[in-house]
Amino acid sequence: MRHFSTFLLAALFAAGPVLAQDDSGPHGSAETYPAPAKYPYENHALVAEHLAKALKAAGSDLFQDMTHRCIISPVFPKRVAGIQYNGKITPTRLFDNLYTVGQNEVSAQALVTSGGIILFDTLNNEDEAKNILVPNMIAVGLKPQDIKYIVISHEHGDHYGGAPYLQKTYGAKVVASAVAWPGMQAMKARGPFANLPIPTKDIEMADGRSLTLGDTTVTFYMTPGHTAGDMSAIYKVTDNGVPHVVGYFGGTGGGRDAESARLQIASLERWKKIATKAGVDVNITNHPLHSEALEKEELLRYRLPGAANPFVIGKGTYQRYITVQEECAKVQLGRLGLAQ
Repeated sequence: MRHFSTFLLAALFAAGPVLAQDDSGPHGSAETYPAPAKYPYENHALVAEHLAKALKAAGSDLFQDMTHRCIISPVFPKRVAGIQYNGKITPTRLFDNLYTVGQNEVSAQALVTSGGIILFDTLNNEDEAKNILVPNMIAVGLKPQDIKYIVISHEHGDHYGGAPYLQKTYGAKVVASAVAWPGMQAMKARGPFANLPIPTKDIEMADGRSLTLGDTTVTFYMTPGHTAGDMSAIYKVTDNGVPHVVGYFGGTGGGRDAESARLQIASLERWKKIATKAGVDVNITNHPLHSEALEKEELLRYRLPGAANPFVIGKGTYQRYITVQEECAKVQLGRLGLAQ
């Protein structure tokens, strides 16, 4: 199955066509190179205004997040495809009770509770669930049969693709938003996820509702924008016994058009308030590229005793991260010649 992120980025931002290289040299002909995406109706002043705000919010520590969302993803999607490829990772214990068990292109995290495991997303398909996700769990000492709930962040196949296999094999219950359930069904009829099996409907999660398993509670919020059925979550973790609060925004990718971009801006504005009230100081995303997760995992595996956990960014920095996402969505509106 063709990777969805590559498909979506190319379709959304109308980058030049990627053509096969010819035999004119080791790099092919320069005429065939993909060009930056063009925005013929761009409001230059509006783009400049919100790009400056995004840059200010990012500072030096979130500069990579800002450039990815504001510049690279919408203007140079081919570069994103080169970094966000399907590839294996080293499964890693992020916190005392949270593990990353996905792959380079798309994340999957296992939240361990006293009553079993809550799994966030399931990779692209059955093959990846069976031959990447499950072995990754076993490698870090987790038992796939302990998966009690599977949370689907939104209705794109790279997040629900492995769920039917895990549901059938281990009896896990699948949780998604009310909008995401029919959205997954609709995906079977079109686009890169056509004919991809969807999980059997188990639990329809509502805005502000919680799921409790053992000693752990996860609270969910609907955050439409990237898709209509985006669902975000807040839950607690510990690092060597020290408590922290995770903010898991369900769709950090850009909106497909002006309407979805505006929805995402509204969701991000609301999410900042929710995260502030909850005291979020940890950023976990459903694509490694969206939060430098692979780099942080490598640092974590070589962390010296007493050193900080790189995934703990602090309450203020998390707020700035969400502000960057919001301003970059406004940048995209400016590129389309529109205002918020």
